[in-house]
Amino acid sequence: MRFQLKILSVFGLITATPCIAGPAAEYAAAVAEAEARGAQLFAYDQAAWHATDSFQADIARKGFRLDNLPAQWGAEGYIVEPASDDALSATFFGRKDGRHYAIARYTVSGSTVKGGGFLEGNGATALSPVAESMIAARRAAIEAFSKSDFGLCSRGPANTVVLPPNAQGQSAVYIFTSTTVAGIYPAGGHFRFDFDADGKLVSQRRFMKSCFDIDTRGRDGKTPAAIVMTHLLDPQPTEIHTFVSYNVPVELYVATTSSKTLWAVRKGKVRLLDKRN
Repeated sequence: MRFQLKILSVFGLITATPCIAGPAAEYAAAVAEAEARGAQLFAYDQAAWHATDSFQADIARKGFRLDNLPAQWGAEGYIVEPASDDALSATFFGRKDGRHYAIARYTVSGSTVKGGGFLEGNGATALSPVAESMIAARRAAIEAFSKSDFGLCSRGPANTVVLPPNAQGQSAVYIFTSTTVAGIYPAGGHFRFDFDADGKLVSQRRFMKSCFDIDTRGRDGKTPAAIVMTHLLDPQPTEIHTFVSYNVPVELYVATTSSKTLWAVRKGKVRLLDKRN
């Protein structure tokens, strides 16, 4: 079996299914984790996206060329880390004399860049220990991905989201298949790598056994109101379902086969619709 996705037969017109009493107790903790992690992934992904737009605009204003930055400054990439309760910090960094340093930094809240830009003193601004650990985790995840049997579901470059270490020093890195066509969002080709406080890979997983795209472009001038998909690997929706739901303009109906349960996921929130005995 594989994930199956279909557009509901009546485009733009769907009768709401009544929600039965909250997630069953046996799923409540996992659902809460999926919602929280999906929101966190979306926030970090948004921060990277909008900070990159600002960085590229600043590069153009200064008369620099993006493709020259690796040779000019040793530019290697970016990392997003916590800045405050409601904002994230996106740092574009390079390597000089064997050490990382910050080239530019932006503060992002939601989809708004609050401030930032190029930093003074080329090579003088060191990265935080948290940022350094996240960079190392991303590098290790990419290496693990290259040695696995995992595969992306588009020809675009992979997107990565690195989450900061938790209270126990454990880190999670997600490698996502990128979107290459407007209106089509990949449901498969997303992976997670977990590391302990010493940087050792302790687990890795796929979230879908095959590739399948969520196509929301519609047809005949009508767009889908909801999309149905089956999920084989977990008894409830995961953080990937909630993350994807932030990126598509439709509600996702997720049928989890092992628990014989139907769920609705919209903008990061999960509702239990039906459970069969």
